[in-house]
Amino acid sequence: MRVAWALAVILAAAPMAGDAQLASEKSISMVKRDGRWASVPLICDATNRDRVLVLGAPGRNRQMDLISFAKPGLAAQRVAVRLGPGDPGAGQIYYPLFNLVGREVGHVHAINPGMVGPGATTPAVTAITLGRETTNCRFAAQTRVLGVTGRRSIQVVRTERNGYRYTAYSFDTTAPEISQPWGGHDNRPTLAIDGGRLVDQSNGRRVYEFTNRGFVYRVMVSVRPDHPGGGVEVTQDGRNVLREGFGAYTAALVP
Repeated sequence: MRVAWALAVILAAAPMAGDAQLASEKSISMVKRDGRWASVPLICDATNRDRVLVLGAPGRNRQMDLISFAKPGLAAQRVAVRLGPGDPGAGQIYYPLFNLVGREVGHVHAINPGMVGPGATTPAVTAITLGRETTNCRFAAQTRVLGVTGRRSIQVVRTERNGYRYTAYSFDTTAPEISQPWGGHDNRPTLAIDGGRLVDQSNGRRVYEFTNRGFVYRVMVSVRPDHPGGGVEVTQDGRNVLREGFGAYTAALVP
């Protein structure tokens, strides 16, 4: 893994229209570093490795940061990257990664959002390959929130039958990987709760609430880039038993 992450990647051509597949006009993605939030195109919560990958916004000469946050704790490693133009085929889109001398060393794999029947509300990226390592990304149709704290991943998905569904993935457990429709990936969750409600959507703030065995779970997130933030809290009989802030999250604009 260290060898792969030592590779800096560079693009030899300008971006094409297909690059929009990596981000999504239907969601925002934010990451917190050194106490400050920044908007980014992509957050990949790995389902087969103990890390979260974040692709930063392009800067000078379209240079981007590719950050690997370790699970747990979210300690960060960063390399400079440039993203290649997408090469679509049969609904799959591959964005090549090149090293500094122009040799291809990996790619980002996305799917065409139009293939996702229920609707792709977050970036439809399913994997990132660098060197000999492939990191699978958590992806599900109709995702409303995908956030990571120092101890767990939290996902909220809209379902047709059961309202909102809450899933939590603790970093101190090893859960088998599960294939999702349309090429997505997931893990068997540590906790899953159906029947959630959206209890607040004022001023760009979203609060999703779930109840389970006397506990109340609330997932809070902002869809305003100028006022970002979010996290999860759990209460019992009005008493707080857990509160964790997100270090990175993706949130759909649709409630």
